[in-house]
Amino acid sequence: MNLFLDTSLLLAACGSASGASRAVFNLAAANHWSLQTTPYVLSEVVTNLDHFPAGATAIWVRLRPQLDVCDDVVSLDRAAVFPVAKDRPVLFSALAWSKVLLTLDQDDFSPLGGSFYGLRIMSPAAFIQGERAAGRLKE
Repeated sequence: MNLFLDTSLLLAACGSASGASRAVFNLAAANHWSLQTTPYVLSEVVTNLDHFPAGATAIWVRLRPQLDVCDDVVSLDRAAVFPVAKDRPVLFSALAWSKVLLTLDQDDFSPLGGSFYGLRIMSPAAFIQGERAAGRLKE
């Protein structure tokens, strides 16, 4: 399954070993999840890593190779009313490449109601819990 990881998830994974964001990385191989992102998201991560403890950069260096980097998508061939300009490339790219957008940014993405043209938008914890409840999670 293709999962799109946004900046908030990637930074959280760098900042905490025990959270659901890091668990997505730890569970990916066993569950055949492709962890996808784009150059736009990668640049946001690099820009914001200096707000984290020094160890976060070392974790980023370790996590980064697990990501499949897809092309940025900045426009759609369908109607899209999404007021948060900085997150449009994230939303549009996730729609183009993935089945699920994993994000901790509920303030910006919650107005979409959990989906966008069939793309599921979820927190990493909700996604993992859903996979576990469905009996699909290999731990």
